[in-house]
Amino acid sequence: MDIVETAARKVFERYDLDGDGLVTADEYRKAVAELEGSGITEAEARGLIDSLDADGDGRMSFEEFWAAMNR
Repeated sequence: MDIVETAARKVFERYDLDGDGLVTADEYRKAVAELEGSGITEAEARGLIDSLDADGDGRMSFEEFWAAMNR
């Protein structure tokens, strides 16, 4: 893993609130509120997760996050 991927993993982990390796829309919404001090709706969070969720499980894995970062 290179330094950029390591940094990306650290960012991902800040959104993975329960540490299970997957980010749900609810985790994303809560993390945005905590980290950025701004609120987004459940629908906005769901839209973002759905746009990155390549396997259709309703959650974003690090691999999906990393693929989006490298588009």
